[in-house]
Amino acid sequence: MNGETAPGTGSAPFVPSVARFTTRPNDLDSLGHVNHAVVLEYLEAGRWDWFARNGLRRAGAVTPVVARAEVDYRREIFPGELVIATQLLTDADELAYRVSFRQTITIRQRGTEVIAIEARIDAAFIEMATRRLCSFQEFLETNKVVPASESAFPAVFEAVP
Repeated sequence: MNGETAPGTGSAPFVPSVARFTTRPNDLDSLGHVNHAVVLEYLEAGRWDWFARNGLRRAGAVTPVVARAEVDYRREIFPGELVIATQLLTDADELAYRVSFRQTITIRQRGTEVIAIEARIDAAFIEMATRRLCSFQEFLETNKVVPASESAFPAVFEAVP
């Protein structure tokens, strides 16, 4: 694994995405912390942000779909700010038709930043019209590059320096 470069695509390295997010009142369950299913929505939003920051449309003629999700819940997430970090992991054996993302959600607890969630999400690529499986390279070729300054969620996410 070399981190952020897509082998065989001739493309520049991808940049990791780091975005801030604020919990919403409806994200909380009866225990007063973020519901486990909402965490999956946060992780998806983090991947959408990764696509936008790398100049890729997240959906087009070919779209990514979750093929596998492995999530470790390390700490409760209470109302407040959190940081979603997303990095593309490239494994030469999986890259053709599946890519993996490493994602973390960090919270502030007693004045210290701690990882609350660690996840590995595998994505596959589907052609929308025919529902056939496509390669990551086809996804890169068919989804138009959008301006890097265009954010997927300008009102929700902000870049973390």
